[in-house]
Amino acid sequence: MTNTTLVLLIVAGGAGTLLIRLLPMLWQQKGDRIGRRPLLRNALEAIGPSAIVALLSVSLWSMASTQPSLDGILPMIAGLLGVFTGKKLLRSIAWATLSGVLAYGATLWLLSVSL
Repeated sequence: MTNTTLVLLIVAGGAGTLLIRLLPMLWQQKGDRIGRRPLLRNALEAIGPSAIVALLSVSLWSMASTQPSLDGILPMIAGLLGVFTGKKLLRSIAWATLSGVLAYGATLWLLSVSL
């Protein structure tokens, strides 16, 4: 992967994250003015599970390769365990997402340091 490709992926991920968070807030402001509260509440409650699905998709992407390696599997397992632990212990999708991301990132970092 070239540096340009990596930068483009990071920018695309950042833009997607911004839109996932910004668009529902703008939609809610518009809905408050025209009185559509229940539909907006349902949409906003779907953001948390959407973040979990995004995390799982990124974590499981390494399994799509023809020859999965231990370096690809360990971060995925750590991310999934982080999500599970965060949800069970702290009972919040936000904490589950954060703990999954931290576990995934820490595992990637540990694997790169040990090489």
